[in-house]
Amino acid sequence: MKTTILRTALMFAATATFLFSTAAEPATPLRSTSPKAMERELDRQIDKYVTYPLLQRSQRMDGEVLVSFVINAEGKVKVISARSKNNELCEYVISMLNKIDIGDNPDGTWKTTHMRFKFRPEV
Repeated sequence: MKTTILRTALMFAATATFLFSTAAEPATPLRSTSPKAMERELDRQIDKYVTYPLLQRSQRMDGEVLVSFVINAEGKVKVISARSKNNELCEYVISMLNKIDIGDNPDGTWKTTHMRFKFRPEV
């Protein structure tokens, strides 16, 4: 009789623990805030997002885009200026740069970066 009561109490405690406990939040990746690590992450994400727009092959999506941007405190790209003879290509580059997130930037706005993106279709 004692073991039955003990088992019932143990089962009740285990059930209550599972019902009322909450899962931990998912772990966020550790990101280094050193300037070199931030530059590597920026380069990695530019390589990931700013690629030749294959889906727009019906349009003429070749040329150069000159872009100046900074990284804000949230780690997002803020485009200062973008110039190109091909307006659609310029809009494409800006939209891809807006997807970049290198993580928190505790030092605030990061240095102005100037880049030239050249797009040429492969033959």
